[in-house]
Amino acid sequence: MTIGCPVTGHKNPFDEEFFADPYPVYAQMHEEAPVHRVRLPEGTLVWLVTKYEEASEALKDRRLVRNRRYAGEDYENEILPEIVRSGNLHMEDGPLHTRLRRFMNFAFTPKRIAAMEPRIHEVTAALLDRIEADGGGDIMDLLAAPLPITMTSDILGVPEDSRSNFREWSDTLLGGEPVAAKQAAVSLLGFVTELIADKRKNLTDDLISYWITAQDNDGQPLTDQEMIGMTFFLLLGGYDTTVGQIGASTLALLNNPDKAALMRDNPAIIPDAVEELMRWDGSTHSGIRRFAAEDMNIGGVDIAKGDCVLISLGAANRCPVRFEDPEVMDFGREENWQLAFGRGPHHCPGKELARKELQIALGELVRRFPNMRLTNPEEEVVWRPSYIIRVPQSLHITV
Repeated sequence: MTIGCPVTGHKNPFDEEFFADPYPVYAQMHEEAPVHRVRLPEGTLVWLVTKYEEASEALKDRRLVRNRRYAGEDYENEILPEIVRSGNLHMEDGPLHTRLRRFMNFAFTPKRIAAMEPRIHEVTAALLDRIEADGGGDIMDLLAAPLPITMTSDILGVPEDSRSNFREWSDTLLGGEPVAAKQAAVSLLGFVTELIADKRKNLTDDLISYWITAQDNDGQPLTDQEMIGMTFFLLLGGYDTTVGQIGASTLALLNNPDKAALMRDNPAIIPDAVEELMRWDGSTHSGIRRFAAEDMNIGGVDIAKGDCVLISLGAANRCPVRFEDPEVMDFGREENWQLAFGRGPHHCPGKELARKELQIALGELVRRFPNMRLTNPEEEVVWRPSYIIRVPQSLHITV
């Protein structure tokens, strides 16, 4: 192995075995190098950053940019239409990203998050009531998906009768075959465009209505294209990662009932428990691709201008250099600076809402169902085939 171009034996690690349990691969990568050259399932060559220090620094490094125009000529891995990529908070950098983020931050002030808490409790209670009445069911369909769908839709002002397709579109976009994923993007684009047009005719107290009427510091409003990109960002970023985290954390608690009991008997530890659950098995694994805006070096590895870089938050959160006994789930872990929400200019703007959703959903789940268990313990959990978001496709429990 050379520092300039590490050879790690993980040229194409993203297979069914990896999707089911990526951590053995990450552990081996940690022993070999902080940065690895890997091939994505669709064939694209990328650099994968896996160690905590290098990942944390890369997340803050403004030479790593999101905008597609910085990509090298050999990068062809695009699913989202251009109208969605342009003006999307995920895909912009610099002053434009800062401008868009200010519009987004309106929905996530501490005051607004506090005001949402009763609604999160209300929705969670109703969802758990149904699970209790049925004696169990698929936690993904009955809790993990509907809670963030409801909260994100409430924020945006999506009518209740228009929310049913979100999970299918999101699952297909982030884990489906390329043709199906592109079709899902087109379908979601049509929905978002129509939603914004309807809001222009009927302004209410929601985020899209605010975007329509608000202006930036220079007196400029958001363009239609920017609103489409921002709505796309929130529908996916505010929904799918929370779905995956509720699912992965529920499975972790089912497999570690002593940890569920700790949360049930000591509710004060729930915030710390949620942080550790996100570190131990987080839903965001490789995040959004970045491109080197100039020749640079990460962890002793030369990255050429235009190269695509993925920062593995899942691997970094199991880095043995940063976390003592990283494979151990420890709700008392000190200085748990896990990277599930990212770091730097692109850190998750809705992270405090996500934390509140997770704390309430998981806390109430273990409180109300002390005897919950997997319906078929011997049945292997099937995970979405995605290196970006880690989501159980179903999780049947008995309460």
